Amino acid sequence: MKGLLRWGMILMAGALLAGCGESGRSKPIQPPVTAAALPGDLTYQDVLQKGEVVHNLSMTPDAQHIWVGTHAGLYHSAGGGVWGLLSPELEQKDVTGWFVDPNNPQHIFAAGNNGVLRSTDGGKKWAKLGKGLPEPAEIRSFAGIREGDQIRLFAFVTGEGIYQSSNGGNEWSLWLPLDQEVYAMDYDPMENRLYVAAQFNLLYHEDGQWKTEVVPNAQQVYSLTVDRTSGILAVATDQGIMEKIDGSWQQLDAKSPETLIVISPGAGDYRWVGIGESAFVYTLSNGKWKKWN
Repeated sequence: MKGLLRWGMILMAGALLAGCGESGRSKPIQPPVTAAALPGDLTYQDVLQKGEVVHNLSMTPDAQHIWVGTHAGLYHSAGGGVWGLLSPELEQKDVTGWFVDPNNPQHIFAAGNNGVLRSTDGGKKWAKLGKGLPEPAEIRSFAGIREGDQIRLFAFVTGEGIYQSSNGGNEWSLWLPLDQEVYAMDYDPMENRLYVAAQFNLLYHEDGQWKTEVVPNAQQVYSLTVDRTSGILAVATDQGIMEKIDGSWQQLDAKSPETLIVISPGAGDYRWVGIGESAFVYTLSNGKWKKWN
């Protein structure tokens, strides 16, 4: 692969800056625009310089903003090459994943090598959660889902496995020990399965055991996501984006300009959003991938 990858899917910013050039100057439930999502004055190259490592992305339900999690903060952009820091309190925080409560968008959970943080005011202030998590908790993948009146969260802690909280992050317990590195995970409520892009396989947990999901022709799975509106499971692989629709795998017809190593559901007219190995952010609309940043 052209870019330097961390755990097979995370981008090192040193390589990214070289790939951005001037064009770089000119994200479960997706986060909404909150009170903290104020307009910014940064270029994407600024984000890469500040963030050092790009972990993940998502698009807001109104299709107006994309969020990007980095080693030093959570950033947002409405396009046009302009980016801003979502929350000043997260500026020096590692953010590998996040979850926004669909019933109350002011409630946001963020995770990284600082453990799990929660905001109840749209990202202005944050409090640390973690009773039952190891200290320190290096969380490399994070997912969440609302089930009735409860929020269920999943956090992969390096060297231990997947921890689970069934009460909005207040208390945690080791749910599924796993001795592989995890690049991404997401919960599919329609199949009642947790899918995991692990070091050696695409896995899912069912009937008390890990099972392997075979993705046709793919030698490596970089990341995965579940579109909870359509129920489609999408994985970013060395062969491109693969979609599991009604139990069958098929390759996405639209060819991306480069290998995508992070994939997330889009919104509105956007089917998917992704990050390429050069760190560019892309959106898929009307059968074509285009740069966002």
